[in-house]
This record gives sequence, C-alpha cells and structure tokens, in this order.
Amino acid sequence: MVELISRDEHEKLYLQLFDILRRKIESKEWTPGMQIPTEDQLCKMFNVSRATVRNAVLELVRQGYLIRQQGKGTFVSSNYISEGLIMTTVFKKLWVEDDALFNKEILAKTVMMPVGNLSKELHIPENRHVIYVKVRWLIENEPSILQESFVPFNICPHLLEEDIENQSIIDLFEKKYSIKTTKVLNYFDLSILNKETAQSLQVPENTHAIEMIQKVFSGDTVVLLSKFYKKNDGNKLFIAFQRKAL
Repeated sequence: MVELISRDEHEKLYLQLFDILRRKIESKEWTPGMQIPTEDQLCKMFNVSRATVRNAVLELVRQGYLIRQQGKGTFVSSNYISEGLIMTTVFKKLWVEDDALFNKEILAKTVMMPVGNLSKELHIPENRHVIYVKVRWLIENEPSILQESFVPFNICPHLLEEDIENQSIIDLFEKKYSIKTTKVLNYFDLSILNKETAQSLQVPENTHAIEMIQKVFSGDTVVLLSKFYKKNDGNKLFIAFQRKAL
C-alpha cells in the first residue's frame, strides 16, 4: 500500500516524501543494498513532480540513507544511521572519573567569511558565510585544549541561538535538526602555536602542541570542521564516539 502525500498539509511536499521513503528504509521494507524505484516511478507512485522526488532523494543521500551509483541507479545504504540513535563526543582526561573537573568555556561565536583555505576544507564557495565557535576546555580549571569549530551557515542558520555551552554541536545536529553524522575523519599533527592560540592556552608563543583536525560528514557534505590544539600539560586526551538510543 502506497502512502499518500497530503496537499492540505503546510509541510513541503518533498519533506513529506522524504519522511515516507525514510520510513520504508528504517522499517526494512526497503532493505540494505536494494535498488529503489526510478524518479519516474516515484513520480507516478506518489503523484508528485520530478523536482519533489529529486529533492527528497537528494536529502536521503545527504543523510546517508541512500547511495547513488552513476549509470546504475540509487540504492539503500548498508550502513545508514537509525533515527533512534545519536552520536555523542566525549573529551576527558583518562584518569579523571569526575567529569565536573572538565569544564568548557565559550570564547567566541559569530558569523564570518571563510579565510585561508577554509572554504576548500568545507567544500563551499569562497563567498559562503560560516558560523565560527571558539571553545576552551579546562581540566581542574587549567586551560588544556583550544577548539575552533566552523559550520557552513546554510547547514544550521540558527546554531548561534542554541545553548552550545551545555551540549555539543553534533548532539544539536542530530537531536534537533535531524542532521545525521555518517562519517568522522580525524587528522593528527604536531603544531607550533601562534600568539593568539598560545595566549588562550596560557603558554608561550611558538610552543609545540598536538593538533587535531576533525571533519564531520552528513552523507557527502561536510557539516562541521573543528580544529583542536592540545598543550603538553601531562593530561592525556581521550576522544570517544559512541551511539546511544534516544
């Protein structure tokens, strides 16, 4: 039985179709690896335009539910992320069990134009605005990690209105905005701190530090780029990603 799309609803048609197709995947009506109907077939099934179908399918691809194969068609991903799961990111000192000793300070949050090679790293045009968040992590009230995060403005325009001090950007993406994390890439290097970063970590300029660049993807889209600078203070950096049922 084909679910019908209501034209009396205020919700856009492609979002209604997105929800219908997503349910088919999550209910296993459409199983991993299965080829879904063509655009023409979906247009006829749901009595909607090709543009509506294309927008719904592209959103499913972006969120990791579907995979498009050139010349073959569109298939259900074998590793899509269930609606009932969220990703959390945990930073803590390995031997500290009391999380109260690990604090977070928001040093800056604003909208900016990309500088340097930022637009290339985010895969966006040079004239696209970016949301910038600067965070300092303290262990026992001593600065230990500096984090700079960049989000393409169109991904989450209202991010700066959110309480990002008491929850992570990834949690906000998944819980509130249905932006699902499908891949996280971490790159580690040894960095020499510039004057501004060194001041934030309360160390001399040109001090060596561990640098981690983290790219978070939703489908093929980079939704979050973060740069972490960890000073050498005897505290080990432990990064864990885990999925929890809502």
